[in-house]
Amino acid sequence: MVSLEILVTPSDRQSVIVLGAGPAGLTTAYRLAIRGLRVTVVNQSPVLGERLRRESDPPVSILGCHRATWSLLRSFGVRSAQPLFAESRLQFLSSEGRLARYPTSRLPAPLHQLFTIGRFAGLSWGERWRLLSWLEQIWDGSLQLATDLEQRTAESWLESLAQSRSALQTIWNPLARWLTGNDVQQLSADALVTALQPFFLSQAADSRIWVPREPWARIFVQPMSEALARAGATIRMGTSAVGFNYQEDRITGLRMKDGTSLQADWYVAAIAAHQLTPLLPERWLTRYAYFQHLVDLTGIPCDIIQVRADALIAAPRYILIGTGPFPWIACKPSERDSGLVAVLAMPRDQSVTDSEQQVLTLLRSLNLLRTDRQLTGFRQQDATHSWLALPPGTKVRRPIQRSPISNLLLAGAWTDTGWPANLESAIVSGERCAEIILEGRPA
Repeated sequence: MVSLEILVTPSDRQSVIVLGAGPAGLTTAYRLAIRGLRVTVVNQSPVLGERLRRESDPPVSILGCHRATWSLLRSFGVRSAQPLFAESRLQFLSSEGRLARYPTSRLPAPLHQLFTIGRFAGLSWGERWRLLSWLEQIWDGSLQLATDLEQRTAESWLESLAQSRSALQTIWNPLARWLTGNDVQQLSADALVTALQPFFLSQAADSRIWVPREPWARIFVQPMSEALARAGATIRMGTSAVGFNYQEDRITGLRMKDGTSLQADWYVAAIAAHQLTPLLPERWLTRYAYFQHLVDLTGIPCDIIQVRADALIAAPRYILIGTGPFPWIACKPSERDSGLVAVLAMPRDQSVTDSEQQVLTLLRSLNLLRTDRQLTGFRQQDATHSWLALPPGTKVRRPIQRSPISNLLLAGAWTDTGWPANLESAIVSGERCAEIILEGRPA
């Protein structure tokens, strides 16, 4: 079959093809389109931001420290102070069934950390004291973070800080699961510190948890699609790519399944690593360690469960759980009647066959549902979400956005952004790709 060559943009403006319409791809496309570049978004799904349109998929919250996410939302006119968001509190479920609420404050750092950690009843007095003493030595410069954090597990590092087995189970492990999707036994210590620092060890506003009152599609996908349309971006949905055309170390086109070929000045691959490698020439995969590392990145599949119940709830709650198949549960009032809507994560390595009954039992044990009430809705999507596994040694394998190929950039939560593979990471990667292209524009 003879392929048809389609020139995406006229020669007087730089052109960009963004492959993938998730948060990373949409962010790159938006930032470039509003700056006057001719942007084409190519996505295999026929629905823009398909996964972001499903209520049961994360994100179920945005943290105060997610600055890139908030900056992008503000460009749409969305702010946390608006009725679109409600603030949630973080709680931990102890092995005895008690809930320990993580304190909040309005104090500046480091008084904020002293006040919150010092008053957190989830840890014993001794563990709090040892943790604060360690932080004080870090702050005054008498102690440096160990240089081998990326070579050891989070569990071994926490044990070196005299954190008990009980604290590891009820506090640190569910916290690591919530922030990174990884268990402390497999997670690198560096990844845990990197995830903890912006939320717990920065200013008070960074430690706030904001839960959207409306579907994420209405807050993010809809205004994004409208902004792209106003900027003249082209969106090709339901279109599959099969490979890159290239000459030496430069991409010359993107081959499509229908036999056509799209051309542009820049190409941004905003898809998962396992989706990218089949599109790359074999010689690049064998020649560059940058691409070889992609096959070493693995995911941690996680089932996302959404339930509804005829029980009133006044404000959102985030509860981290140390035992059982669910490391965390996020609860909020429904938009229609303030009834209970709960989203739970269940790692596949802890999946159970009677998940609906397990959820019902959990809600009752947390006093979120009376014993005479039943669930009014239950939906479980198997492995609909996957966290990036972050064991020791993974940090060097996460690729930076600029690839060895002069006109190919990579975007996605799994790339090297300094964040776990979450929404903030995806948006940061998209912003960086846009910056690289804009900096490379001719004067």
